[in-house]
Amino acid sequence: MKIEPIVRYHDQIVPVPCPYGHVRRIITGGEGTANVHVVRVTKGGEHFHLAYDETYYFLSGKGALTIDKKTFPVKLGTVAVIPAGMVHSVLSDSDDPLEFIVFGTPPMPIDDYKAIPQKPQKKW
Repeated sequence: MKIEPIVRYHDQIVPVPCPYGHVRRIITGGEGTANVHVVRVTKGGEHFHLAYDETYYFLSGKGALTIDKKTFPVKLGTVAVIPAGMVHSVLSDSDDPLEFIVFGTPPMPIDDYKAIPQKPQKKW
């Protein structure tokens, strides 16, 4: 299948609210070679995706990214690759939000069960 070029503009995408900020779904739904979302949050709760890999590129803010119980500091220019199935979360160091681009692959509708964020099960 031939993929056509796509050009979108961040400022023309309506933000979708989430519990600690918002996300702009600039390219999504399987349109291109990856979903491209710009996230602006102070916190992102623990979750994982069944069959959806993510690459984060941090644009602003300082904080922490936890992947499979290992925590990494994040700041402008930090890049993280998060394979499907790995539990991850983000947390800002202050009230200032973290802003980052998420490149999600394979491209798919965000409501596809493989991409929907899943809550990790608590182990007693």
